Amino acid sequence: MKVLHVIPGIADRTGGPAAAVLESSRALSERGISCTVVTTDLGEAASASRHTRISKRAEIAWDVDVRMYPAQTPRRLAFSIPLGRALRKIVHEYDVVHIHSLFLFPQLAAFRAASHAGVPFIVSPCGALDPYLRRRSRVAKAATDFLWQSRMLRSSAAIHFKSEGERQLVLDMRLPTRDFVVPNGIDWETYQRTADATAFRRDYLGGREGPVILNVGRLSHKKGLDTLIRAFRHTSQTHPTAQLVLAGPDDEGLRPYLRQIAVDEGVADRITFVDMLRGPELRAALSAATVWALPSKTENFGSSVVEAMAAGVPVVVSPEVNLASEIEGSDAGVVCPGTPDAFAAAINSLLEHEERRVELGESAREFAQQYDWRVVSLRLLEMYEVAANVSWTKPDSRHSSALTEAHSA
Repeated sequence: MKVLHVIPGIADRTGGPAAAVLESSRALSERGISCTVVTTDLGEAASASRHTRISKRAEIAWDVDVRMYPAQTPRRLAFSIPLGRALRKIVHEYDVVHIHSLFLFPQLAAFRAASHAGVPFIVSPCGALDPYLRRRSRVAKAATDFLWQSRMLRSSAAIHFKSEGERQLVLDMRLPTRDFVVPNGIDWETYQRTADATAFRRDYLGGREGPVILNVGRLSHKKGLDTLIRAFRHTSQTHPTAQLVLAGPDDEGLRPYLRQIAVDEGVADRITFVDMLRGPELRAALSAATVWALPSKTENFGSSVVEAMAAGVPVVVSPEVNLASEIEGSDAGVVCPGTPDAFAAAINSLLEHEERRVELGESAREFAQQYDWRVVSLRLLEMYEVAANVSWTKPDSRHSSALTEAHSA
């Protein structure tokens, strides 16, 4: 079987979807599945306030068949005429096309190419249909739906959700197609390796001791990091040696805003901003962490949450993290309302009860093991096999749909 992935960008700073595409391609190759990734050379998410280019494909994924094409103006749409041409030329060589994310040019190009060639395709919204995000840029998104996107969703062989929570949030849209819930994966064994917490404290925290509250991920409006900073003010009053570390790229230009909140809350000297951490540095940060926290307003999966859990770090997350119900049901972490008071109370409780932290860390490791790529790749393979056997039906010409109705409601 041959699978063609289409995604706006594969730079690791763009977040979970890019990493998942590359890592799933590696995992599937071990099962005899040939994967090709078609993408642009954007170095950040298309929504970033500025854009750079990836100069060398080998720096991103030397062991995956990645075909990068130059992004052109308007880059906020990940527009690329060469990418569109390439898709039309090669799409017939594949058994199924997997389209990642929504509202951007590569998805339109992939939809058109697959439709013309009669190749079945799967769409992964990657959280873009969450009601919280639907409310943002409503007019532009409604226009996109009207012009092509609703037809793409209706004529897809399947919709791929990363969690049951993500699927539940779009039931109001009444999407008339088959769907699958298959999560992102992680290399669970990697997070069982020991890492030097002392080195992380020395290199990033000036050697300071005390509890570390950690968040890893892009600095994004949806992550609720302003809430976390305000919660930390309460934590710092009862735990004066505690430190908050926010690790991740700032492609939305939020760091000055978050720094000002820290100043206003009187905790600026206790908060450390760190750029993106990878590999051993990430494991060292997780080893140094006492609690991992995410009061996100929307999170379709949360790969960084699962990575923290695989490392045995007790996590505190908001219900809007779509894995929250599974985490809570397995007693593998703490789920609480995404408010400063609630998060402060949950974090303080964990800091005060070491036995509970150890207990949660052990259950978190066990919980995270189900997301190892060796397990997840089997579920992906099943999804692709089903989709490849679905007879493609040409979409009708009508533009009205439940999707458009949902945006206009």
